[in-house]
Amino acid sequence: TEQMALYFSKGLFKPLQGSPIYESLESAIQKIGSQLPAQSFSFLRGLENALAVRTFGFKDYSRSKQTIEAMTRAVFHKYRVRLTYQSPHDSRPTERELDPYRLWYVSNALYVVGHDHLRNDLRVFAVDRIHSVSLTNRRFEIPEDFDFEAFTRTAFNMIWGETQEVKIRFSASQAPYIRERTWHPSQQIETEPDGSIILTLKVADLGEVKFWLIGFGVEATVS
Repeated sequence: TEQMALYFSKGLFKPLQGSPIYESLESAIQKIGSQLPAQSFSFLRGLENALAVRTFGFKDYSRSKQTIEAMTRAVFHKYRVRLTYQSPHDSRPTERELDPYRLWYVSNALYVVGHDHLRNDLRVFAVDRIHSVSLTNRRFEIPEDFDFEAFTRTAFNMIWGETQEVKIRFSASQAPYIRERTWHPSQQIETEPDGSIILTLKVADLGEVKFWLIGFGVEATVS
């Protein structure tokens, strides 16, 4: 089961293929395999045909190797970084300094959370949109009131902020699918007489919820 867990982890982290994180995981699996008896090693290799993990809509991080390495060092040793960042809404990259608090892997993508000195605020940056990054010789301390779990709790996916309540009615045909998953920590489910359900969420950004609901079509309506 431990060997299976390793291969399962490798599949989950496939979106990071080409990055130091994925390469280190592959290296660890190879090192473990080299210490196993022949029979166990054959079993380990056979897991490739027994266990499959599929990811959808992931990014290419093979070009972000140096960025991930630099950010990892900065996060662990608390060094401020100087970076060039290209937002999808900006016509050109911006230069800024960042105190990186944490690397955040969510929805098959890698982000860095930290204090942005340009905006003087807590921000999230997509790692693949960072054009260049360098460590400065200035250290930082994470504020005592920074709570990462509380910070991300309001997000439906990754956008956080003040919460809003939204109620979504799912048809009876979709109700079993919605019931069997946890979509958000705040969720509450009410069953209607016709078999449909009402899912109540308290989230920060309704745009993320709208994109999610598009896939359900007429089977989901906001009430």
